[in-house]
Amino acid sequence: MLAPVPMLGGAMIKTVSVYELSDQLEIDPESVLIDVRQPMEFRQGHVPQARNIPLGSMPLVQMQAEWSRDAEGKPTFFICHSGERSQELLDVLVDAGFENVQCVAGGMVAWQAMGLPIEKRHLMASAFLQDRRVWLAAGLIVWMGCSLGFVVHAGFFAIPVLVAAEMIFAGLTGRSGLSAIFGRRDRLG
Repeated sequence: MLAPVPMLGGAMIKTVSVYELSDQLEIDPESVLIDVRQPMEFRQGHVPQARNIPLGSMPLVQMQAEWSRDAEGKPTFFICHSGERSQELLDVLVDAGFENVQCVAGGMVAWQAMGLPIEKRHLMASAFLQDRRVWLAAGLIVWMGCSLGFVVHAGFFAIPVLVAAEMIFAGLTGRSGLSAIFGRRDRLG
């Protein structure tokens, strides 16, 4: 059922295909499946039995404590968008001595491509609250930039211009320009 994937140093990372995972979840609906994507990604579509523990949202030890409560000796599956983030997590977990952890090859991209069931959560209140925070932060930054531009130096007017450019880019592409500029990736905490 499992396909070991060689790693540096000779250790093996276990991967499971989306079909194998689907069969496992059907045989044992209490199987532990951790989706390590960010909450917004999770709400847009996830495997119905998945639990969302975003990679980088808490220290690794705390993350392990969260999912190990449910695992109790069961295989634990990790899924992300394409398999890359869950593979990074498994590399760390295997190095830390965990043996019963598995990565879903191809992640949600493969799951959806095979037409397997997904669940979407439309948590408008949570999304609205997150949007309100973003708008508040953007407004405060623009206000600060304008104030400093008037009081200190005209060069500070660049701050609201950059915020506007970021918002336009995000609105057009659905991605954050700052994340692209800084090459942000979810890292282990």
